[in-house]
Amino acid sequence: MAEWTKAQAWRACVPLGRKGSNPFLGALSWTEEDVNHFLLPLQLSGITEEQIKAIKRRLTRFSEGVNYQLDYNEIIIYINKIKKQYAHETFRKHMIDIKRFLKYLGVDFADQIKIPKPPKYRKRVVKVSHLLDLFREIDEKIHNTLLHSRIRAALLLSATSGLRPLELYKLNLRYVDLEERMIKISAEMSKTNLERVIYFNKESEKTLEEYLSLDPNPSFTFSRLRDGFERLDNDLRMNHMRKFFSQQSDRLGMPTAIKKLLMGHELEQDIDLMHYDFQDDEDLKKIYDRYWREFRILE
Repeated sequence: MAEWTKAQAWRACVPLGRKGSNPFLGALSWTEEDVNHFLLPLQLSGITEEQIKAIKRRLTRFSEGVNYQLDYNEIIIYINKIKKQYAHETFRKHMIDIKRFLKYLGVDFADQIKIPKPPKYRKRVVKVSHLLDLFREIDEKIHNTLLHSRIRAALLLSATSGLRPLELYKLNLRYVDLEERMIKISAEMSKTNLERVIYFNKESEKTLEEYLSLDPNPSFTFSRLRDGFERLDNDLRMNHMRKFFSQQSDRLGMPTAIKKLLMGHELEQDIDLMHYDFQDDEDLKKIYDRYWREFRILE
């Protein structure tokens, strides 16, 4: 492919039929400040600070890789380079961010960039035996008492309640009701913007109490948990705990409708749950306790 002239690059920067609407009209480059400006709306969208930082790292690497220049050939060379460097899913994340950023710049050829399809992995089955292997490795490799207690409490809480990872990271532990073994998930915390109440079992209550007694500023933010997971070889993470709760609830015989309510699933396609099968907090806890109250993961 022949190298682009400045005139061609200029035309690529100005969307057809929208002359004058491009904020980068006449510019063939961008700056670090432009990347920061692109990220501003994301801070209001509800995604975590860690996710925003990850997007910024990817865009900074991209910007430096093409010298902050809107050069079609250099951008294609960069894309081919990272395609060889990263696993499929990581490469896909880079491509999503690059395409969105180029569209923000008003670059026409952004629409030509194809996002790789998400990989279709074999469905993961998570059982008690798998969690036991994870906890054994935590005992062996994490010797810091506070970090050890924090990661155990976070894992057990999620595995026995069905919390989403993002809900866990945002959770203010001051609002956890240990006596009732109950957590109120606000609409702002929930992925589906639906307020709900969830419960955890006796084993999680004990582990959580131990952690709260050790940490004067308790939290389960992503960065605080990452410190522990980076020391482990086991590939189970917080998203697998929610998967375990779903699968184990079925193995224990919990009604699917109750599981959906506890996990905060979208209910738009479930007419029964949307219009008929409501449960108050007291009844929901009784049903949860029937299956989970005395259930134990650790030996």
